[in-house]
Amino acid sequence: MERTKLLELVQRSLGLKHKLKVHDTMPRADTHEEIAANSLARWELEDELAAIEELIRGARAESVAEKRAQIEKKGVKKKTKKGD
Repeated sequence: MERTKLLELVQRSLGLKHKLKVHDTMPRADTHEEIAANSLARWELEDELAAIEELIRGARAESVAEKRAQIEKKGVKKKTKKGD
């Protein structure tokens, strides 16, 4: 996955987490209708967050696999001092 797409997903996930925290601080609903509407809204946020986190985990797994293959093929990069 390209870096810009991954950054967008991470930013969206942070926004969704914030919205869920806001939901937690809202006053409790009084009627069944309000409770149902709030629950549905929260579930939609949670579902979108779960989907985004799945995509991010997949991208991380691909990145780890690529890094592992690179290390197995070429070995570990050694840092050199700039003064040398």
